[in-house]
Amino acid sequence: MAKHHQSGSTVPDRHQRPSGFKIVVAMLAALAVLAASCGSSGKSTTAGTTPDQAVGTNEGTPVDGGTMVIGIGAETKGWNPSLGQWADTGSLVGSTVIEPLATQGEDKGAKPYLADSWIANPDFTAWTIKLHPGVKFHDGTDFNAAAAKKSIEFTVTGPLASLALGPMFDTVEVVDPLTITIHLKQPWASFPAAYLQGGSAYMMAPAMIDAADHGVAHPIGTGPFVFDSWTPDATFKVHKNPTYWQAGLPHLDSLEFKVIPDETARADALRSGDVNMIYTTSAESANRLSADYTVTKDWTSENALIMTSTSPQFRGKPNALNNIHARKALAYATDTGTIAASIGDGVQIPTSPWSPPSPWSMPKDQNGALAFNLDQAKQEVASYLSDTGATTLDVTLSGLPNIDDTKVLQQVAAQWKAAGINVTIDSLEQTAYITKIALGDYQAAFFRNYGYADPDSDFVFFSSSTAKGAGSISINFTQFTNAQMDEDLNTGRTSGYPDIRKKAYDDLVHQINDSATNIWLYNTPYSFVADSTVHGLSTAQKVSFGNFMPKTWQAQLWRSS
Repeated sequence: MAKHHQSGSTVPDRHQRPSGFKIVVAMLAALAVLAASCGSSGKSTTAGTTPDQAVGTNEGTPVDGGTMVIGIGAETKGWNPSLGQWADTGSLVGSTVIEPLATQGEDKGAKPYLADSWIANPDFTAWTIKLHPGVKFHDGTDFNAAAAKKSIEFTVTGPLASLALGPMFDTVEVVDPLTITIHLKQPWASFPAAYLQGGSAYMMAPAMIDAADHGVAHPIGTGPFVFDSWTPDATFKVHKNPTYWQAGLPHLDSLEFKVIPDETARADALRSGDVNMIYTTSAESANRLSADYTVTKDWTSENALIMTSTSPQFRGKPNALNNIHARKALAYATDTGTIAASIGDGVQIPTSPWSPPSPWSMPKDQNGALAFNLDQAKQEVASYLSDTGATTLDVTLSGLPNIDDTKVLQQVAAQWKAAGINVTIDSLEQTAYITKIALGDYQAAFFRNYGYADPDSDFVFFSSSTAKGAGSISINFTQFTNAQMDEDLNTGRTSGYPDIRKKAYDDLVHQINDSATNIWLYNTPYSFVADSTVHGLSTAQKVSFGNFMPKTWQAQLWRSS
């Protein structure tokens, strides 16, 4: 029997019309995010997705024409989503040109986009996907089953993607010009939410894939905007796609992204009119500018945390954090309330990978998260010393050297020292940091992750299959696994019943929190701050944008006079 969509299900109905797993990109982006951590104005209201913000606003009738300049904080090293590190800004910029098969709905489930529908065989080992007719790539070639097959196979067989997608994908079959069937090696009931709406399902033109650099410097997609130019570390420019498949879109004639790494300079560019909108993770900037600019928030999607390595060895010596008491000492010693308050007013504190308003979240008093307790932290230090015979608990805390991250690292180190823990801060430039995390050459690291709509997209961060041990590339960065976690992950991936999946992921959260491998700090405060001429962010308000998932709503952006 075929599996169909119902409210809250992971399997959409084949007849749903277009509206919009990032497993491999989860790896790429989770690494890249280390680097990101690696006109006139007029007063308007603040809207967003935090509990005290109103969602939705009457923006009036869209006006076609004009250009918009958006200030972003980080560069992206190339525009092939399977090869580049598309973190938050990469997915924002790249989504103007290259689109996914599905998009995220307001219920966080997958909704048809370049794919009109999808349906599974009875055991979820094959998914047949109907593609939207009449869609063309920017070079005039047809988006069809052959092109989709080529794009999917390129991504799945990539050197990094194969680590995560290789165990799942078998073959991609062209059924007819607008139909493909993806045959899997294992059942995958959450396939639509975990794969189709994520960055691994971006559809690239055959000519882009066949280019010498595979389109790294010149992306070709089906998106609302066509690539114009890219000046690394400076600008990315696109213009309106005159033959876009969604009638009446896009509204803007052109769009430009300016790289402005410094938060203060980015805010100043907005004030001066050099940009019309900024994308920021600074709560201070968003709060300060809210009186004179429209602030659209997503302050609940992505977690900032301290991630701990449980590898037996660290740089040739026993790793203290292989011991549960040492990890619990860190967790109990961390005053998250103080840290979140220092980030900015309104910043929230997570206690699991999935924060409210996600349907997968759990109440804080039920998920087993360890709360700040300095006395308990000192007891755990004593237990660690008793267990191991060590005379001190010594921890190296790693992070990037930028001002904001350094501030957090210093706060955390001071709190841990108050519990009797010796802390060395190890500030590393981006390349070295990424390499050490991927190879397990760290003890504790400041990290941002888990901003995905469906928990199965986080499968690779907790599975034993992706914990390869120190010295090998691992996507399970903590290296912590157990049989129950694997069972929970597999249930969440293979079950087509939301209530069964929820129960499995609730248990997984308890396993994660009991292990004290993730020390929750705060939710990353993502915001768009725009001048009064900018409109079309209503969809962004209703779906999470503080993540690495495709941003399919940018065709709706427009500017008033």
